Amino acid sequence: MTQFSFTLTIEGADVMTDVAQNALYEAGCDDATFGVSGGIQTAEFDREAPEFAEAVASAIRAVESAVPGARVVEVHREHDITIAG
Repeated sequence: MTQFSFTLTIEGADVMTDVAQNALYEAGCDDATFGVSGGIQTAEFDREAPEFAEAVASAIRAVESAVPGARVVEVHREHDITIAG
């Protein structure tokens, strides 16, 4: 399994409210750190998956389903780490 690090840029809804943060955690985003810088909302993920596309797709689905109106508009890939096991 590989751990993929990537950042999602999110628009359309405030993901920093307590309600949104709880919903994101319940939707499986416990592997992400959410923040706002310069008015831009981001989610920095370290997600395990067999493939990068699967990691990103599952993160986008979780964010957009957990917070009504949230849209992922950009993905930035960081480094990948292979996990021995």
